[in-house]
Amino acid sequence: MRKKIKKDSLERKKIINDIERAYLDVVTAESFFQMVSEPELVDVAIYDLEAKKSRYAYLIRLAKEKGIKKSLKESLIEAMAK
Repeated sequence: MRKKIKKDSLERKKIINDIERAYLDVVTAESFFQMVSEPELVDVAIYDLEAKKSRYAYLIRLAKEKGIKKSLKESLIEAMAK
């Protein structure tokens, strides 16, 4: 029973970390899209941004399906660190 709880906790942390990383990837891709001006790079930026958004949406859906939410304590600590 203890191993299952530990495994669930590790999976929860991994998914939350993946979501945070995916969010940063979206922000970075949006910045790149705003900076490019050459037509070839605009296409690359659009495809990259859409791919990053899709991954982020997938991870959010996965977390919801698994009932994973950040605790209020984690959210407060994160907000205070910014």
